Amino acid sequence: MNATTPHRRHLPAVAACVFGLVSCTEPPLSAPDTRTLLRASAVKAWEANAAVYWNGVARDFVIANSSPPPVALRGYAIVSVAQYNAAIAAENGKVRNVHPSIRAAIGAASVEALSYLYPAQAAALESLLDEFLAAPAWPGEKHRDVPSGVAVGRAIGQTVVAHAQTDNFFAPGTVTVPVGPGLWFSSSPPVGALWGQARTYTLLSGDQFRPPPPPAFGSAEFEAALAEVRLISDTRTPEQEANAKFWDFPVGTYTSPGYWNEEAATLAVKYHLGDREAAHVFALMNMVAFDAIVASHDAKFFYWVLRPSMADPAITPVIVLPNFPSYPANHATISGGMARILAHEFPAEKQRLDALAEEAAMSRVLGGIHYRFDGDAGLVLGRAIAAWAIEHDVHGHQAIVLR
Repeated sequence: MNATTPHRRHLPAVAACVFGLVSCTEPPLSAPDTRTLLRASAVKAWEANAAVYWNGVARDFVIANSSPPPVALRGYAIVSVAQYNAAIAAENGKVRNVHPSIRAAIGAASVEALSYLYPAQAAALESLLDEFLAAPAWPGEKHRDVPSGVAVGRAIGQTVVAHAQTDNFFAPGTVTVPVGPGLWFSSSPPVGALWGQARTYTLLSGDQFRPPPPPAFGSAEFEAALAEVRLISDTRTPEQEANAKFWDFPVGTYTSPGYWNEEAATLAVKYHLGDREAAHVFALMNMVAFDAIVASHDAKFFYWVLRPSMADPAITPVIVLPNFPSYPANHATISGGMARILAHEFPAEKQRLDALAEEAAMSRVLGGIHYRFDGDAGLVLGRAIAAWAIEHDVHGHQAIVLR
């Protein structure tokens, strides 16, 4: 990681107006504005991309409902897997020589998934689906059947939701917090202590790529890393503080995984991806993100490394200190994995995407809540998960098999 700030797009305004779920003084900014594209005369497949559109809806709902980052991350994976498997089912299906509409299947699957995640907004989602299906579609869809596409999408969405209901990510339980020098501590129960035991999408288990031990507490390497955080805290520049806050993505934003989903949506349109191709990118990327937080929390609660400000109370964080151990950094693990999937799918963007992931990792050091070795280990872990997922990815017209 380095402390430089590569060029990046501006974050959209933290606001969403989804069927009156929140009030807005101005419309949210977006790149690209897929809602407008769909309501216009859509004659290009990539501009009428259903996966891109419904991914934007998912991000809107994360913002409007102030979903915490882990809830949002899990939701993005559920929605995108439902989208992709629905697209495959529609492509492979046929009713009296007429294929189900892929666009309708993706929309219906998305609504099933989002209604599970946000049940109070189920009626609004159904209205949004009606509006979506009534909008002009890519002409290549004109020989596809919308009602059977909706039926396929609903069936697939319900299957993915049933799988998600047994992932054990939010399973109740308690852990015994160890006590000793260099170990994390808190006055309240830790958050996410059992996330490392959740069922993964692509990994065999949360500990499959568990990182090696961090520098020992009190060692020269640990003290040097701690001193770096202290120096940044004592001399933090406005630019460094702005960098830390940019990448923080707290509750009320579309969260850190939402940033990478927006990036994927932009690239899908830029490179003219079709519905199935875009749905595949979203699904693979968000499965990696989910597996990344599982793997990161497995390691966090295996090593129990204390936060920098616990080792040196003179360190002043400028972002909220999460209530779980330090090593490795979630931001680095998730960003490293998601960026590497996008780099695989869009190789011309690799250098820029890797630089953004490294900036996201370093931002937590600049914010005073992580050591540099937390971010370094997180990037390695996230990229290992992405490489595994790519190696074991589906091909052609295969659906994702949910274990």
